[in-house]
Amino acid sequence: MHHSAPGGYASYFGAAVHNWEWTLNIRTKVIVLLTGVFLVFALIEWGVGEMLLLPRFEQIENDNALTAMKRIDAGVSQALDGLQVSANDWGNWADTYRFMQDHNKAFAQENLNPIAMKQLHISALAFIDLNGKIIWSLSQDPVAATPLPLNLFSVDSLPADFPWAENLRDATPRHSLIATNHGVLLAAVAPILDGYGHGPSRGLVVMGRLLTPAEIRIIGAKAQTSVTLTAMHVIGRRQPEFLPGATADNQTTQMAATADTTQVYRVFKDIFDQPIMTLRVDEPRTVMAHARATVTSAMGFTIGAFVVVLIFLLLVLNRTVFAPLAKVTRHAIAIGAGDDLTTRLNLERSDEIGMLASEFDRMVAQVAQSRRQLIDNSFQAGMAEFSRGVLHNIGNAMTPLSVRVAKLHQQLRGAPIEDIERALAECAQANTAPNRQADLEEFLRLATGELAGLVKTAEADVGMMMRQATMVQNALSERLPSPTARTVIESVELPAIIHQSLEIVPDSCRDQVDIEIDRSLQLVSPVWAARTVLRLVIQNLIINAAEAVRATGKSRGVVRFTAAIQSEGGEDRLLLECQDSGTGIEPQNLQRIFERGFSTKLGKGNSGIGLHWCATAINALGGRIWASSEGPGHGAKFHIIVPVTPPAESAGSKAA
Repeated sequence: MHHSAPGGYASYFGAAVHNWEWTLNIRTKVIVLLTGVFLVFALIEWGVGEMLLLPRFEQIENDNALTAMKRIDAGVSQALDGLQVSANDWGNWADTYRFMQDHNKAFAQENLNPIAMKQLHISALAFIDLNGKIIWSLSQDPVAATPLPLNLFSVDSLPADFPWAENLRDATPRHSLIATNHGVLLAAVAPILDGYGHGPSRGLVVMGRLLTPAEIRIIGAKAQTSVTLTAMHVIGRRQPEFLPGATADNQTTQMAATADTTQVYRVFKDIFDQPIMTLRVDEPRTVMAHARATVTSAMGFTIGAFVVVLIFLLLVLNRTVFAPLAKVTRHAIAIGAGDDLTTRLNLERSDEIGMLASEFDRMVAQVAQSRRQLIDNSFQAGMAEFSRGVLHNIGNAMTPLSVRVAKLHQQLRGAPIEDIERALAECAQANTAPNRQADLEEFLRLATGELAGLVKTAEADVGMMMRQATMVQNALSERLPSPTARTVIESVELPAIIHQSLEIVPDSCRDQVDIEIDRSLQLVSPVWAARTVLRLVIQNLIINAAEAVRATGKSRGVVRFTAAIQSEGGEDRLLLECQDSGTGIEPQNLQRIFERGFSTKLGKGNSGIGLHWCATAINALGGRIWASSEGPGHGAKFHIIVPVTPPAESAGSKAA
């Protein structure tokens, strides 16, 4: 006890500093925290870019692509309007009006020829009377001016279901798209009037222009976009087709996107209100490219700013926080690892770290002073505690000794000594009658036999008392406080230790329980242990077990001992267990029963020192003792673990 206090404080400081070092790594936590904050902001910035900004830019790009397709649609409408103007001019011409009446060949030769059609930039021209009969028609390639037969004018009259047939009577100009065997024809019709806009109408003039790739490029150039004819819907009036994944804008327009372009598809309908062709506008995705580059640049700037801020914060924190904390930590580790409590931090700071350092220095100074006082007082306190335990054990040993002495005294007082003396005196008289002499001799013979038995009993009791006195003397001599006194470790047989302990148990306790020694005690014997200490501990356990059985109201109980050898860290240890059938132990008292002064027994003489001394003695041997119980009425079990390594092996391991 004298040498345990400094090590206890060192262990306390070491454990505290170790936990501090591993749980409060400030530098790492700050870096992790700042990185986490950066990741959160980076995630928010990425989410804003991907889910808010980029979709808006994509919508702008889609709107631009739709606007471009609207310009293409307007270009097609403008081309049809131009044809309508030319058709109206030719229809409201007096010469045309007369030609429909007299079929003047001179008019046809002068005006209805390939040169005129090329000047008009048309591919087809036809005159139709009120009965739908084609009076004259001509179709040619608009560039090469070569004949180009169209199926629309290959017959003598318009088809019966031709939608513009009604215009023959109501004199209404119309324009639309017509499917031909050479592609899509931009067509316009106008009534043939007298040149002053008056009728009656004498028929229709039809003008058409084939929608060739060159014509489509012209329309795209005017709309300032790239347009392509992607599908023709002439044969079988098949429905329009779009790319997979395209999104519908309305019934005739759909949109799709590739990595580089936004594509808008527009379905155009013919004179029969059926799909005739699909045009595609390719709008470069420059807006999305610039937007994504902007978002990427912003992310790069954020990462760069974070790195700069992190380095700056770490430099500042390292100077103001980390370095001082590291100094305090190293000092605390040095204090916890050694016994030198004289060094001080003397950290001159006015912030919280300075206050922590000052308080730590003050605490170390107080611990140093407390340790000095503890070292001064521990010896006296230990001696007092030790003496109390020894006196308790001597009291346990003296109790059966005093009982036997009292019993022997009572037996000796009851011996017929005075009667024998009177009988001897009477026998020595010469005038004693023969009959009386015979009676006296018989009495003396019987009394002598009784005294012989009494002497034998007294001899056995004296032998037992001598052994008990020897045990007390051994306990006193072994536990006599001395600077060089050490517990004697010797080879012992566990069953013999149980029997020796039982001899110094009071008769009242020994008669209360039956001792059962498990075969495991013989299997593990012999072991190296402190014979006297182990015997006194077992004596205390048997006495406590007997008192626990008595508290149940039973006439007798059982105390069972078992043993086993365990290996811990290359060292053999004895596990000795003592189980009784007594009252058991409350769960809340399993730890307290080893406290000094604590006792669950009722009545006088229960000082609560027995189990406390047992725990102290076992701990002094490098072992430990604890109790277990299933609760009141189920008995209790005491577990003892003590080292049993032979002294030679122990010394050899320490030397190694």
